[in-house]
Amino acid sequence: MGSDQLELFENFHSIDSDTEVKTCIKCKKKKPIDSFRATRTECRTCENKLERERRYLREITPAPPDDYVCPICGKEEKDLLGRGGKNNGAWVNDHNHETGDFRGYLCHSCNRNIGGFGDSIKCLRRAIKYLEKNDKKHN
Repeated sequence: MGSDQLELFENFHSIDSDTEVKTCIKCKKKKPIDSFRATRTECRTCENKLERERRYLREITPAPPDDYVCPICGKEEKDLLGRGGKNNGAWVNDHNHETGDFRGYLCHSCNRNIGGFGDSIKCLRRAIKYLEKNDKKHN
């Protein structure tokens, strides 16, 4: 390597996990960056807890019937296969994150979208109002 190229690395430093922290979206605790998987927003502890909850829900809830459709988007299983990841089926056990109670089956997309609104009915109503107000067909 030429000396010009080496100069590019003079100020380079790797992330120091003792000083770099990230806040978990689940437990709200600041933790070292190495407490998170690279693509996740929850810490490994919360991620593991959530996976145990999901596994338990799968064990205690019967699978939806063959003719089941997502109660939000109305799509059938054949329209959804492969969209939730390579190892996932069409349906997700939707549950209340506060109580752990099973609410029903949703497709992966609708489940993620509800989660994106923090399971907040208030936020979802505001989103609906926003869409209605800004949808040219309704004006």
